[in-house]
Amino acid sequence: MEAVLRHFSVFFLLICLSYTVVADDAQMAVGSRFGESSGPIFGSEWVPEGTKMPKTWGLSITTMSMEQDSKLGGVTFQGRAGEYIKDLTFNRVEDDSRVSNIRLDAWLLPFMNVYLMAGYMEGKTLVDSTTVFDPTPNFPGGELSTTMTMYQKYHGINWGLGATLIYGKGSWVTTLDINASRAELNVVSSRVNAVMVTPRVGYTSRIGEFPVTWMAGVSYLWLDQRITVEQQLPGVSEPMVMELDVKADNPWSPTLGATIEFSDQLQGVVEAGFDGRQTLMGSLVYRFGAD
Repeated sequence: MEAVLRHFSVFFLLICLSYTVVADDAQMAVGSRFGESSGPIFGSEWVPEGTKMPKTWGLSITTMSMEQDSKLGGVTFQGRAGEYIKDLTFNRVEDDSRVSNIRLDAWLLPFMNVYLMAGYMEGKTLVDSTTVFDPTPNFPGGELSTTMTMYQKYHGINWGLGATLIYGKGSWVTTLDINASRAELNVVSSRVNAVMVTPRVGYTSRIGEFPVTWMAGVSYLWLDQRITVEQQLPGVSEPMVMELDVKADNPWSPTLGATIEFSDQLQGVVEAGFDGRQTLMGSLVYRFGAD
């Protein structure tokens, strides 16, 4: 968890700097919250009179760290190393990853925000396994057993898209966020596909002059991660290369977060996930439109 916090400290520095800039002119935050550039691309006639809509476009920088226990959906051996294996038990599989991306979003409809994202992913997978093997398979009685812990580091480019459905009344808001992403990794035959669905409910209050929306929800992660790892067995010249089909051990994670609106153009978002999947996410959002 210490590595997650170190990675996340940069984001909090950005939030603090943003707060300092806007706090010098409180009128920026408490003046007219939404200008002529506000509202959806389509369906503006559906917006009730007097309803305040955000600026149409948004550009954000987001970073997220995630630690989770994983399970294996399957194992594929490469080369001839599989011929030596008599039994293979995976005692523990863990994954620790960090994603940073840039996101462009737009209010397509009064109740729907859509977005595209692209960025960089890095992490490592820990695999603790016990292998029973025979270095001389053509001769009887040569079985050996070894327990090893392997670390496979990876990195690559990721991209994705998503949509958020929103309904609000008074100080309360309900959202449903759905996004899909893919990452091509530097390790041979390795990639990550993910779909995340997160319903949330929130309540808006104020901290000083700034509106803050407190959010609680639950996140579901469908993960299809293929990682290639290599293990050298004693007495076997050829390394054992395995393609691991990694799944989330617990796809559900409760979340708590907050969105602070420094002005009609600048917002900060923080959110943490708990239980089987520990996540820490932060985003700095700039909203704009053609006035």
